[in-house]
Order: sequence, then C-alpha cells, then structure tokens
Amino acid sequence: MLAITVFLFILFCYRATAVVDDRYYPRYHLAPPYGWMNDPNGFSEFKNEYHLFYQFNPNSSLVPGIAHWGHAKSKDFFRWEHLPIAMYPDQWYDKGGVFSGSALVENDKLYLYYTGNVNKPGQYPDHQQHQVLAISTNGVDVTKEKINPIINGSNYQPDFRDPKVWKYRNTYYMVIGNSFQDEETNSTLGRALLYTSKDKIQWDFASILDESDGSLGYMWECPDFFELNGRFVLLFSPQGIPPSGYKYRNLYQTGYIVGDFDYKTNMFTPKTEFIELDYGHDLYATQTILDKSKRRIVIAWMDMWDQNYAEAEDGFTGQMTIPRELSLDKYNRLIQRPVKEIASIRGRTRFIGKGRAGAEINLRDKSGEIHIKSSANKDLEIWIQSTNESSNVLISYNYKRGIVTLDRGGKDGVRRAKWRPTDKLHLKAYIDASSIELFFGNGEVTFSSRFFPVGPIKVRIGESNDVESISVIDLQRSIDATYKIESED
Repeated sequence: MLAITVFLFILFCYRATAVVDDRYYPRYHLAPPYGWMNDPNGFSEFKNEYHLFYQFNPNSSLVPGIAHWGHAKSKDFFRWEHLPIAMYPDQWYDKGGVFSGSALVENDKLYLYYTGNVNKPGQYPDHQQHQVLAISTNGVDVTKEKINPIINGSNYQPDFRDPKVWKYRNTYYMVIGNSFQDEETNSTLGRALLYTSKDKIQWDFASILDESDGSLGYMWECPDFFELNGRFVLLFSPQGIPPSGYKYRNLYQTGYIVGDFDYKTNMFTPKTEFIELDYGHDLYATQTILDKSKRRIVIAWMDMWDQNYAEAEDGFTGQMTIPRELSLDKYNRLIQRPVKEIASIRGRTRFIGKGRAGAEINLRDKSGEIHIKSSANKDLEIWIQSTNESSNVLISYNYKRGIVTLDRGGKDGVRRAKWRPTDKLHLKAYIDASSIELFFGNGEVTFSSRFFPVGPIKVRIGESNDVESISVIDLQRSIDATYKIESED
C-alpha cells in the first residue's frame, strides 16, 4: 500500500510540473515556463515591480488552445519570476478564452480589463466577446468582479476585443479593437473604438478613433493609444493588409498612426499614414506602459501566427521582445531603444576594436550584444552563424540603394527596409538562443525575428567589409528552462 501511495505521489508530481528543452529557450527574454505564449497583457508597474501577463495555454506548446492568463514579474525587465496562472477560462463569459487586455494601477489595486470570449459552434457568428474586469490587491491573486461583463458590446459583435485602459484627469478611457461591415463596399473593415467612464465600471461609447478605408485590413487587434511629445499615437495590429513591396510581408502587421487628439470631443485627427513598427518576421500584439520614470515602454510578442517553429517540440512556444523605450522624432516616427536596464545583464566583453574583413567572434551561450559602427558610404555584411548553414542569419546594408536587410534563409526568409544613415552607420544587434533584434541608427528602424541555430554561434564580418569598430558583449543568462510550475493537471 505504501509503495502504491509513493508511486501515485511521484506520478502526480511529474504531471504537475514541466521542464522544457534548453536549446532554443531564451536566456534573457521572457518566455513561458512551458506551453504556449502569445499576446502580452496587463503590462504594468505595481508595488515597485513590473508585471506582465500573457495569453497562455498550459496544456500544449503546439496550439493556442483556450486562453488563460500567464503571469510573471520583474524588477528590471530581464530577471523574471514566473507566478501562478492568474486567470482561468472558468466563467460563462470567458469559457472560450480569457482573451487579451490591460491593467490600470490605482489605490494600491491592479485593475485588469480583458475580453471574455464565448465560442458558439455551429452558429453564425460563431463567437461573442465582452469586456470584463478583475482585480488584484497583492499582484498575484486575481478576482473576477461579480458584475461582469462590464461592456456587452451588442452593437459591435462578434469581434470586439483587447481593451487598453488609461486615466486622464478624472476620466477613464478604454480603446477596443473591432471589425465592422462597411455598407458602401459590403466588406469587413477594422477600426478602434473609444469608451469613457467615471468609475472604472460603467462605460459609455465615446467615438470611433479611426477606421480602415479598405487599405488597413479587416480587424484591428491589440490597440493602444497614448501621448508622446505632445502628439498622440494609435498603435495597433491590423489583420488583412496585402503585401506591398518591402512592406507588410508578414501574415499580420503591427504599426501606428500619429495625430492630434481632443479630450473634450474625443476625436482623433490622423497626421500620418499607417507606419510599420518593425520590419522583421516576428513582432505582433504590442502593449505599452508609462512607468514611474515617465518612460513610454513597449513590449511585443516575438512570434507570428501560422508558423511551425522548432521550439514547439521542446515544450514551449513564444517569447516577448526586449522592452523598448519609445520616443517620437520630428518626422512623427517612433524611435525604439532597448530599456537601459539591459546594462544589468552585460557580462564579459568578447571583442572590441576595429573589425577586419572575414573576422570571426564567438558568442557565449548563444547570446550577446553586438555594436557596430561603419561608413555610411560602404556596403556592410554581418553573418550570425551556427554549425547548420540553413539557420544562419545575414544582416546587410546596401548604401547605393539605401536598404537594410535581414535574411534568415529558407522560404520567405528576407525582410528589407529603406533606410540611409545621415553620418555613420550604427547597428545594435541582440542575439538570444532563438531570436535576433536589430536596431539601426538611433532606433528608427528595427527588425525582430526568430531563428533556430544549431550548436554554438559566432559573428562573422563579411569578406569584403572592414568596419570602423565592433564590440561583442556577453549577455548573462537571467532566465532558464528549469522552471517547475504547477499545471492544470
């Protein structure tokens, strides 16, 4: 009897924990402890710690499944502590998924607004979505309010999701992604809706912030709206934009429109066209916060829908980008720079000095930070290589055409952007076990992509390229794949 009891206890412990393979697990990017991760949710600064919730399937790394809210916290954006699952799909209004949402910090409470999804198989439409409120007083335990849902959205079904909430003076604001049927063209178009509230619970429709004219897809997901340098930025992820030249090459896009906003009329007046935020293969579903230092910081899911990446067979799928501080330049262009806290994980400098053509520098533990300065009037090629040539990445600059390229090989492996430095070419590259993020110039052009190197990684300068200076710095492992977190089993 004792032997059977011990066996059952061991079996239970085995089922209740999960350890993923380390080969592609990020060393300093946030990834799920196991299972599936997508959109960042509830990004916030609460009781002197940064909290990030995310769409999470604890039962599989192969499919999104029925969304839960995973949860992690950090003091510095790089040393993350995984916390228990924050919310389960356990109410009538979210049994089809605890979909994406945001956080509002007030009165020592964390107010979590999210979309409750209800699937309706065999019906048309086959789903319904409502806005829901949950509250945490300690940053770990979350309670869904009894009055839910707080917004039914009966006039805006079925795609009515991803609330982002903020406060201005004595009023609360919520922007929601939506799709609608345009009567003139008889087509489905995307838009962003604005709601207001005086008490965080009763919400009234205020305006349509902006909507597609037919060129910006059929659904606007994960909208965000904020002021930066006296202007307003509508940041969102539209679905259904066809490729055009170097632009819109991913299945779905993420980008922004800059304009003016009047808090008296709740009207947004765009001043720019839609601009892609990132030109890599894998960036979607952004969310921003304004932290206590008044920095506007953005983070995104560094993955893309309908991919079949090798990490899934290792027990996890998905990771987040490096958090980036945003600013807006005089051309109404968002500038992105890694948060300054990344300095806290810098380790040994592998190399610093002039970069000779063909020179090779090894990275430690498949991760590192690379700084390059080169002539703006010369081509540049930088290779990120492993023992498997098919997983190599080529970074290049063509000065005559004014084009920067990231090529990770394989089908549809090339991404390009027009960019020409005004003086010297400056590039920062951040390599992790299965990702690369590029920041050109001051951060006016970025690429975020996944790649899956086999064995050790080295940096190689192109055979016909000398560079004025290159530094390669270790980034110390701050996260590993040995977390053991209780699962639903």
